Amino acid sequence: MVRQEVPNLPSALVQTARDEASEMLKRNSFAGTVKKRLSVRYDGRTFKFYPDTRRVSLTTVFGRLNFSFRHYPYLDRWKGEYTNAQLLIRGKRTVLNIQVKVSDTVFEGHDPAEVLGIDQGIRNIVACSDNSFFNSKHLRAIKGTYRYLRRKLQHVGTRSAKRKLKQLADRERRFVLDVNHCISKTIVSKPFHIFVVEQLRDFKKKRNGKKFNSKLGSWFFAQLQRFLEYKAEQANKTVISVNPWYTSQTCSRCGYTLRANRKGPWFTCGQCGFQLDADLNASRNIGIHGMSEYLRLFVNEPNVASGEALPTSIVNDSCKPIPFRSG
Repeated sequence: MVRQEVPNLPSALVQTARDEASEMLKRNSFAGTVKKRLSVRYDGRTFKFYPDTRRVSLTTVFGRLNFSFRHYPYLDRWKGEYTNAQLLIRGKRTVLNIQVKVSDTVFEGHDPAEVLGIDQGIRNIVACSDNSFFNSKHLRAIKGTYRYLRRKLQHVGTRSAKRKLKQLADRERRFVLDVNHCISKTIVSKPFHIFVVEQLRDFKKKRNGKKFNSKLGSWFFAQLQRFLEYKAEQANKTVISVNPWYTSQTCSRCGYTLRANRKGPWFTCGQCGFQLDADLNASRNIGIHGMSEYLRLFVNEPNVASGEALPTSIVNDSCKPIPFRSG
């Protein structure tokens, strides 16, 4: 049907468009409408990338065309098999995101040192086991402003209000994107080689209440973890995910586990009396679990010739795809 309406459209582009549409429907659970995007997906048949000569070859309805692009220093770092690309139209700008498959040997040979446990939550977007926090008070205030404006515009219901709603949603998305980039960059710049995060799961349950679930769903935790993973990979560091069960109820000093240990924002151990911020205690437990997981992997896959040191304890009781713009 598509080939009948656009006879000069190459079959390879039809197939990639079909694949992208199928993925969008699957991501939306085949329910409701799918947001339209001005983008074109390319695979190994429809594009070739030449970073040395700063040119890219794309299949179009006018045949195979070559385009020049602006060179960025980080293009020299990522060398490998350029598997696919996505052409995006953003206003008057054209952006091509290229995915590159890099050999694992690029990331070998680092010297693992201490482990950093990372806890994500509502009161603190991120709490790290090195006693650093990313408090969400200011972020919640901004998100609350967006939520208030969204309700007001939805109540109006006019066509201009709907346009304003779309602009507001894009602005909010960019705000969250920027904050998650800044947080992940700050974490990766810390003097640790192994970062331990929680395995994300569906936290929303009926017993949590509508208000709690609304706060929980107001931040993109999965996006933050994705940014942390690829930034850590660029820095030749490692991200490990562990099961977060009972990390908020377990004492990071003696290991005693009891639900009553945590009371609001504070953790008080019922056995040894240890007191600490609840999020900080959870991050230390996550780091301990991550250290055990890393040691298990380290023993199962030893690298005797590398001379790598085992990670030390974290407990301290003191309180991008490769994007380029057309040129």
